[in-house]
Amino acid sequence: MKLYKFLKRNYQQILRFFVSGVIASGFNFISYWALYLIFKNLLFASISGYCIGILVSFIFAKSWIFKNSSTQPLVKSFSFFCLIYFFGGIEMSLVIVFLNRLIDNYKIAWLFGALIGSLNNYLGSKYFTFKK
Repeated sequence: MKLYKFLKRNYQQILRFFVSGVIASGFNFISYWALYLIFKNLLFASISGYCIGILVSFIFAKSWIFKNSSTQPLVKSFSFFCLIYFFGGIEMSLVIVFLNRLIDNYKIAWLFGALIGSLNNYLGSKYFTFKK
């Protein structure tokens, strides 16, 4: 019952989080692809693409998803945001490895890992980085 109320109350915010995630992932991939074509360095391209995706996510989160107008310094907000997403990435990876060992299906393991990572990122952003 509490979950239903939470989803109903935050539906628009959750939808915006999902849409911005798709857009940020697009920026991540396009940057990754372009930088790989230019520099032929996979590690550089993947790290750069990920950083660009994080930056796009932060911009969307601050201005559109959570409509944050806090007086917290931008550097502090961005640092908190990156830390939350770092932990989300670790959680996602751990869930993928554990679940894949358990069910031997890397695709389903990835879906559950992405769900856990996204949940971490949404709740962390909502209650820590952009709390009102």
